[in-house]
Amino acid sequence: MTRPPPGGHPRRMARFQHTVTLVPVPRRWLEACVAALYDLAQDTAVEGGRLRLPDGRPLPGLVLTRGRHLGPGAQYRPVHEEVGRPDADQCLTVLSWDRRRETALEVVTLDDAPARPARLVCALGLTSAERPRQAWLSATLRSGGERAKYLGGTGRLRLDLGRWWQATSHGRHPSRAPLSGALTHALARVSVTAVPCLAPDGRWRVTVRARVRGRSVARPLLPLATAVLGRRARRACAEALERAAAAWNAQVPELVRKDGERLGAELADALLGS
Repeated sequence: MTRPPPGGHPRRMARFQHTVTLVPVPRRWLEACVAALYDLAQDTAVEGGRLRLPDGRPLPGLVLTRGRHLGPGAQYRPVHEEVGRPDADQCLTVLSWDRRRETALEVVTLDDAPARPARLVCALGLTSAERPRQAWLSATLRSGGERAKYLGGTGRLRLDLGRWWQATSHGRHPSRAPLSGALTHALARVSVTAVPCLAPDGRWRVTVRARVRGRSVARPLLPLATAVLGRRARRACAEALERAAAAWNAQVPELVRKDGERLGAELADALLGS
């Protein structure tokens, strides 16, 4: 429950904190996987806009519609199986592709519903593929129609891998949270951080903290909402984190037993629906 500060005014912010324990991911394994996936994309050939995997198998469902394969500005679109032409409502664009520096992609999805058109733009990036140091993800949803202001928002997430490995390999407490993000809506802003530490058994203990601030007309209502729903919301968040941790701990041990080359081959099979 949110308590009023000494000055007597209610706080405009709600807080949440929960810690989960995760099976660790070896740094060398992650770097090998990134390199293998990068090689898979780079060695994929293009013939008349159609993509062909390094082993010669054609990749259905996706075509290059503009630019040079993996060059800045290159655009790819999914193909409708029924009509055999690219989907005008979805597009993947290469913003940058540099193995030593930054690789960044943007995915745009359009919904042209007459009553409520929407545009979702997601971008993700990595610095760098040779030795991953930072990864980031952003998303922006814009909507039209009635109450468009309240149907959109933005989100961002940034992972500083250098700080993460420092905290989980050497037991040093990072000066800043290695993982941070924010969700912004017309009525609220949520800031999230995650800080790992090394548990005695070698696993990762990750503490997730969130802060919620009301915005606009919702700002003075946040203390009341926190008082009424705060405990239930915190319990729901904690349960969601525990479910995510359980899924991670169930899947990661099997994944880290596979090398990057094998994972790349399995990804190629998945792209083909094998």
